[in-house]
Amino acid sequence: VDISKIHREAAVMKSLNKQKDAAIESIKKTVAEKRKEFEKRDAELKKQEETLRAKQSIMDRDAFMKEADNFRAAAQKFQVDLVDVDKNTEKKITAVEKAFADAVRTIQDDYFDRIVRKIGAEKKFSLVINSQTAIVMDKNLDITTEVIDALNADIKEMKLNIKD
Repeated sequence: VDISKIHREAAVMKSLNKQKDAAIESIKKTVAEKRKEFEKRDAELKKQEETLRAKQSIMDRDAFMKEADNFRAAAQKFQVDLVDVDKNTEKKITAVEKAFADAVRTIQDDYFDRIVRKIGAEKKFSLVINSQTAIVMDKNLDITTEVIDALNADIKEMKLNIKD
């Protein structure tokens, strides 16, 4: 059995891969939008810093210190928000990958193993192995296409259960 071929060609795997890719693309799009917002905020902070520096010599010391403290707090919040976006992105992508792995495991446990056992028994095989771990000389022993057909008959789609 060629497991990577099954992962590429079985309808349920195509469906899962499409969902995973769409979810990750959506996350990346959101991050790109947030990055644009952060670029604007960064530019605003730089302008505020320049304005504050220009005021330093003409402002009362206490008033200047108060404005400088406010500026530092805003700059710190900006940094924290930036780090949070990166952490959130990582967390969301990990959730998508976990959901995908869980779905593949479910397919393996609930469908694939049963199908391979059934086909192997019908062909009176004593052993079924992953074709990537052995060199198979007799192509008539390869049941990959039959497994894909049976899998497609049993299940075509499965929804990714992404938990935030």
